[in-house]
Order: sequence, then structure tokens, then C-alpha cells
Amino acid sequence: MATVPKPYALDHRDALEYEPDIIDGVQVGEFRQVSTAAENALEAGLWRSDPSTEDYVFEVDEVFLVLEGSVEIDLPDTGETVSMRTGDIGYFDAGTRSVWRISEPFKKFVVLAKA
Repeated sequence: MATVPKPYALDHRDALEYEPDIIDGVQVGEFRQVSTAAENALEAGLWRSDPSTEDYVFEVDEVFLVLEGSVEIDLPDTGETVSMRTGDIGYFDAGTRSVWRISEPFKKFVVLAKA
């Protein structure tokens, strides 16, 4: 009997099973995917990092909620700096270049448009 895919995905913010998040061969944090259905237009998950400074290009449209910690996000194309802390929600267009300065353990719930 074929299994019918569920129309939802569930997870918990204190989940322990994170995978390394690697960009250009360098670990920039850890990610735990929430949605798994290949046909979904969105991917959701939890991302966390210890203090670090990382260059990051938003490859797809991204919205996130800061669950823990704070971050300063420098936007070199505009010269702006965006400060975010626990409870803040941010949205960034695909292609936005940024430098993330994380000074304390950081966790976010993120929703990505699939490419």
C-alpha cells in the first residue's frame, strides 16, 4: 500500500539533530530542515551558529525569525547595517550580499523559497 504524503511538517525549536551548514567548503553554522516534501515551493528549518563573522549571499528569497541571540548584518551594496535580536523578523531578497556579525550563540527559524 502506498504511503500518502502528509500536507504538513512538524519540528521543535529545541531539536538536537542539526547538520553542518557548509558554504564554499566552510561550515557557517548548523541547519535542521523542517519541511521535506520535494514538491513544496518553500523550505523551512532551524539554523544556529556560535559567534562568528561570515560573508553570506542570499541565494533565494529568505524570511526568518530570530529565536535566540542577536546579529549585525552589514549590506555592502547599500552601506547599511541591520541589527536584529530575539523576536525580530527579517526578509531579504535573493541576491542580497551581506556580512553577518554574530557575537553570541544565535538561532533562527528560517523559510526559504526553493530555487
